[in-house]
Amino acid sequence: MKGISPESVYNFLKGMHYPARKEDLIGQAKKNNADRNVLEAMETLPDQEYKSRDEVIKVGSELFHE
Repeated sequence: MKGISPESVYNFLKGMHYPARKEDLIGQAKKNNADRNVLEAMETLPDQEYKSRDEVIKVGSELFHE
């Protein structure tokens, strides 16, 4: 997720129960008052089930490096 620090994503996903789908992650980030940049970055994630915050970060990082 270009320009978004892993720490920001961790903070905005606080309280998320896993496994979770992309739309669940975005909903939790909204509840945690994520800014527009974070939400837009999360929209780029593949629509799949994520097992943990670490997996969200890993997939987001891989997208950035493609």
